[in-house]
Amino acid sequence: MPWLNPKIDWNGDTDYYNFEDMNRVENNTGVIKELIEFLQGNFSLEKLITDRNILSIDFADDLNRIETNIEKLKDNFYKPLNWEPVKTNWKAGDPFSYIDANRLEKNLKLLYDLAKCTTDNLKYCGTFSCGEEVI
Repeated sequence: MPWLNPKIDWNGDTDYYNFEDMNRVENNTGVIKELIEFLQGNFSLEKLITDRNILSIDFADDLNRIETNIEKLKDNFYKPLNWEPVKTNWKAGDPFSYIDANRLEKNLKLLYDLAKCTTDNLKYCGTFSCGEEVI
């Protein structure tokens, strides 16, 4: 599954969160899991749901599952700077705002950037390389 660019500039006045946004969050959770597993080995997350549609309805349990998965990613890798604590105590009637949307997507972007940079630079670890091959 490919990384989908997150939206990290949610605004409470003009933006509306929908099923596509939740699919993106869970897709990106899966992408980060694959990167971390490449580096650290296998670990498990709760079920990822990426096939929501206009008829889908997420509940507090779904938000708790999503945020718990994001927390597990951090716990199995590294806590990035500027990490915002996850909320895993959602209950029926709790409002989900643009602040929550920004937190989800920013935390995922922080983890992705760190994990991607780590995997991209893995080939250089333990390798002697300098200068040009002129001689």
